[in-house]
Amino acid sequence: MTELTFTILKYGFVIALWLFAWMAVRSLHRDITSFLPSSKRSRAKRKHSKNAVMVGAGDAEGGRTPPVHVAQNIREPRSVTNEMPTGPIQPLHSMATTPADDEGTEGIAARAAGAAGSGAEPTLLIVIDGPLAGATVPLTGQPITLGRGTSNTVVLDDEFVSSSHARVSLDPHTHQWMIEDLNSTNGTFVNESRINGIMTLAPRIPVRIGATTFELR
Repeated sequence: MTELTFTILKYGFVIALWLFAWMAVRSLHRDITSFLPSSKRSRAKRKHSKNAVMVGAGDAEGGRTPPVHVAQNIREPRSVTNEMPTGPIQPLHSMATTPADDEGTEGIAARAAGAAGSGAEPTLLIVIDGPLAGATVPLTGQPITLGRGTSNTVVLDDEFVSSSHARVSLDPHTHQWMIEDLNSTNGTFVNESRINGIMTLAPRIPVRIGATTFELR
């Protein structure tokens, strides 16, 4: 073996060693980056922008409102004004009682009745916060169900949402829209107060289910 051949093999081995080290560092960097919260939020925002939906007025044959599906594996809700604080998510049933809870269901119903008498009848259910923010469901008089089950009108892929969580329906006697909690695990919150059973839902009164907030307009 000549000295030139030995030199070429030596430098070739050094270059191959550096190339292997660079590829290993690059792969490790990608793995670490994929677990950073900022990367998760950016991927979630990209998925939100691709999966924002606008529900039509129902199918032409049966007049039934089609289900609204949310993107899979989205777990970080967006706040209306500020980002949610980082840290472990606490179950909704373990959160501290807010001042609004002191009013009880009667106080919420009184405010809802006052709001209902001050404006026109609502025509849309609008999601104002959460993975489906911006989605709308027309109020055609048919019940609207919300939950993780695929048979619901609005399907929410949220670990804090029950399979059949809540229902919005029109009272045939009073012609007012009602919100009903279907014995969910983590509850339905109207104006940040947890409800029991069924109550009147006035326009522009926020309803929170897991990471999703909606209202009637």
